[in-house]
Formats: sequence, structure tokens, C-alpha cells
Amino acid sequence: MENARPASSMVNRDHLEFVQSQINFARRTSDEKAPEVVFPGCDMASSSGARPIHVVLPPMVGYNVTIRNARPILDELSLDREGFTLIQHKISCANEGDPRTFCHRYLEDMVPFIKHYFNASWVVPRRQAVIVRSTSGRSFPEGCEPGLLAHIDYAPISGPITAAIEDQLQGIPSRVYSRLIIVQTWHALSPPPQDFPLAFCDDATVDDNDSVVVDYTFRGTKLKFCVMRFNPAQRWYYFPEMTADELILFKGYDSEAHCNAMAPHSAFDIRRAYPSAKPRESIEARFCVYYD
Repeated sequence: MENARPASSMVNRDHLEFVQSQINFARRTSDEKAPEVVFPGCDMASSSGARPIHVVLPPMVGYNVTIRNARPILDELSLDREGFTLIQHKISCANEGDPRTFCHRYLEDMVPFIKHYFNASWVVPRRQAVIVRSTSGRSFPEGCEPGLLAHIDYAPISGPITAAIEDQLQGIPSRVYSRLIIVQTWHALSPPPQDFPLAFCDDATVDDNDSVVVDYTFRGTKLKFCVMRFNPAQRWYYFPEMTADELILFKGYDSEAHCNAMAPHSAFDIRRAYPSAKPRESIEARFCVYYD
């Protein structure tokens, strides 16, 4: 796995090209001056086609956020500092028409790649957490829409619990490990520009009180994730014009305290800046990365 690079840069990040779009956040205070956004309690499907996830969100508000082009600073980005990066990685199964087969083949392709990239001892894919978003009839689970709220998928306390549940679901015996990282991947499948790309917040610009922990139920087990509160000091980025040969890697959890940068993220509507943007098709997955 790469080491965190120095934060110094020849590029002034405040001068990067940007777009602006609404991102939705948890309300910080009752008198917060931002328009309310209604997110009803929802039951979300897993990749098995069932609906085992139930979550009730806190009161939400929308902010018009500046989202900067991260491509000029790509060589500076570190999973251990910002919490996200972009690499070149083409998948061999992009043209697979059946969504279940596509998800299976995607994991077959990605597990050895993730193991090699992170120099890990072993990798366990979260098989119930692969999502294909598509307008071509292969969405999986059916009806999944881009997540339009700033969040981190795993609260710190839920990282090891989620990994243990995955082992149990797959019948994998528990093993002692020195470090656990939950890595998330995102591939764009449709031509650029996509109408709802992903935005990422530089973890170095996030304060400890910028998130609120939210409970949810997964297959009868109570877990936690984080919904972000807006802070004008936060710096949001995206990768414009993504192709199927590119892969976003970002962290959902890291047990190593000195490099446990998370990656708050959200889909956002780019059609105001790109009226001809194409409907987004993408695949995302999560992997438990272990070290002896």
C-alpha cells in the first residue's frame, strides 16, 4: 500500500476548476439557515434482491457546494490522508449483460487486484454490498438510485463488526489480524460525462464534530454509519470525465490510528454545468482487507 505523501503542493487547490451542486447534510443546529431536504425512513435492498437494511436519517439540509477537479492533484492524493484516490484499472467483465453474473465476475476480478495493490495478507469481498446502477436494465439491486447525501458508510465502531458479519455470512473462519481496512471501489461504466458522479471530501478538512452517527439494521443486526454535517472549511473534489478504465479507491474504515483517513462522499447532480451529461451507469463494491 502507498505511503502518505507530503501535503505540500505546487498546485493551489483553491484555484482548481470547479462545479457547484447541491449536497445534502445532516442538520447541525435547529436554527441552521439552510433549506430542509426530506429523506424519509427507508428500506434499502441488498445485492441479494432482499431488503434487509432499514435506516431512519436525521433532519437533513441542502447546501450549494463547490466541488473541485481533483485531476491536477492526482499525484498528491493519498488514501492515508485525503482518504480517496484514482488509479488506472480496466475490468474485463464490463459488457456482461446479466447483473448477477456481472457482480460475481467483478468480484473475481477485483479481489486479487485489491490484495496485490494493498500488499494484503488476505481479502474478503462484501458480497451483499455490490451495487450496479444502470438505466439499461441491469441495475442490481433493482431500483438503486445514487446516494445524494454526504456520508461515510462505516462508523468506526461498525468496521470490525461488519467484517466479522461478512465472514460469518460466507462461512469463513475468524482469523487474528493486525490491521483491517474496508476499501470501497467505484467504476463508471457509461461514457463521460456522467450526470451523477461522486464527490469526495478531503478528510484533512473534516472536523471531529462534522459527522453524526446513525443507526441502521442489517439482517437483524444493528450497525452504524456517519452522515456528514456541513462545514465551510470542508474541501470537496471529483474526477471529471471518468472512463471505464479508471477506478476510484476510497476508505470506509481503517483500524490503523495514524492513517485512518475516511472518505466522506456523495453523488451530485452535474447537469447544471453539463446539460448533455449521460445517465450514470456504475458498479461499486466493498472489500475487507486484512494484514497478519
